[in-house]
Amino acid sequence: MIAFAYPACHFVFAVKWWGKRRWQIEGWFKTAKHRFGLHRFGQGTLKGMYRWLILSLTAYLIAHWTYLHIQSASPPDWGEAAQIALESIFPQIVVYLILLNIERLTPLARSCGFDISISRCKM
Repeated sequence: MIAFAYPACHFVFAVKWWGKRRWQIEGWFKTAKHRFGLHRFGQGTLKGMYRWLILSLTAYLIAHWTYLHIQSASPPDWGEAAQIALESIFPQIVVYLILLNIERLTPLARSCGFDISISRCKM
């Protein structure tokens, strides 16, 4: 015969309580994995793992600060927050990425009859 110190209803309550806490943090892990690069976490050395972890957490913090700065009432869309952070902190990178896409797609545009030329004037 087995005797329990707590009734069965306390056990069920404890399982439900811990289960709810577990599923709340699962959303954070999913976001961290897919929005901040932790799903590519396959470094071979301890130093490499530390570097990747620091870079991922830094990206998360920058996106989180951007989300707090825009003062949105809705839950955060981390992809949107990361894009806003990129555009506001590093606008030169955004322009460079646009120019790379234009250069990559120039042959397609020419085949459709468009001529794209980009020039920069210094002021």
